[in-house]
Amino acid sequence: MANAQRLDAPAVPSSAPAKSSARRALAKGGSLTFLINVSGMGLALLMQIVLARLLGAAGYGTFAYVTTVTTFMIFPAKLGFDTTLVKLVSSYKAKDNWPLIKGLLQRANQIGFVLSLIVMAVGLAVVAIRSGGMTEQQIVCYAAGMVTIPLLTLATLRQSALQALKDVLFAQMPEKIIRPILTIGLLALAVPLLGTGAGAGTAMICFAASLFVSYVIGAVVLKRRIGSRLAAVEAQYETRSWTRLSLSLMVNAGMYLILGQLNVLLMGAMDSETASGYFSAAVRLATLVAFARTAINMTAAPLLSETYAKGDREQLQQVCTASGRAGFAFAVVVCAAFAIGGKPILTLFGPGFADAYPALLLMSVGQLFGAYCGQNGTLATMAGSHNLLTRVLAGSTALNVVMSVALIPVIGMTGAGLAACCSTICWNGIMAVVVVRKYGIITPVWLPSFGGKRKN
Repeated sequence: MANAQRLDAPAVPSSAPAKSSARRALAKGGSLTFLINVSGMGLALLMQIVLARLLGAAGYGTFAYVTTVTTFMIFPAKLGFDTTLVKLVSSYKAKDNWPLIKGLLQRANQIGFVLSLIVMAVGLAVVAIRSGGMTEQQIVCYAAGMVTIPLLTLATLRQSALQALKDVLFAQMPEKIIRPILTIGLLALAVPLLGTGAGAGTAMICFAASLFVSYVIGAVVLKRRIGSRLAAVEAQYETRSWTRLSLSLMVNAGMYLILGQLNVLLMGAMDSETASGYFSAAVRLATLVAFARTAINMTAAPLLSETYAKGDREQLQQVCTASGRAGFAFAVVVCAAFAIGGKPILTLFGPGFADAYPALLLMSVGQLFGAYCGQNGTLATMAGSHNLLTRVLAGSTALNVVMSVALIPVIGMTGAGLAACCSTICWNGIMAVVVVRKYGIITPVWLPSFGGKRKN
């Protein structure tokens, strides 16, 4: 690839103002993203606790299982265009190429909407076929979950577009802040009205309604953000190349999704929906270990794409070092908190959830190691090494599946947690080595090198 060859050559010198600008952009965007994610983390945790308390272990297990299923189902609907938007819109914007930005946004939403309708129809058909063995609340929960697929797909694409445009606030606020507040509020209204009739189906309807409102808000913001710029240009399309790139990136996104959610599905399939609910709570908590890394990535990803397009290796290293160290420092604190108070935190979800404590610890260790390895996957994707990343993720996914199938029947949630931990360590460790050898960028924090020299 041309870009890869550019980085293999001597690094383009960075001016002091450019370095300072990159640091300011990362600090400003990262700080805002961090604040939004902290607020969103608290609201999401509150929403999960409210759901677990109101629905009970079985009802919460059904809700968690259905949300996991729908998360998997929007994966083919997006077709990888969410990552393509982050990668290309930021690059096009750096070149002031608004015709291609307009064309990409239109084509991504057109394809995503059509595919999401197809996926939703298939999902509803499966629910209808299997409805004979379900309770009324389960049927409603699954059906409402399928209806959210088009909204989730379009919301994800809109979020990616705003992320690429570095509008950190409105890229995340509708989903992280508005959606959980509305869900909790609607539940608070619905439960007293329905009494014992409220269940997982009621919760999913409330979630779907809040999703619709948050999507509309986000769509209005995106139109106001760039509507005038896009109206002034004629759209240009490179549909074939965009689709090829998106399909490749979709595989990577699928691997990330499988690594993050597969164990919840396997627990539900190999054990019970109740056990899946317990384990899902542990998964949601464990992801908080890496949430600062994920939050900072919202700002770092488009910045990495722009910087890579300029061939500035020194600035790439600065972005990776600063973002990686901030994410890891937070991860250490959260991991320590779970090690000390994990059981009491899990009991907030309700009785029985403390059984997932060993799994929580194992997954937290895996996430801590991932935070230590920094922005390896993001840099590889933005730099065009997504095919290589795919192979690494595929191997780690296979490891996860084999370990889960072997261990869940023997040690239950602990086995699923161990499988998740090992697979996370595997792909992050390999990619950290690959990135430094291929691009000369050291993503792990506080590490001398793998034979190179870190540039700060």
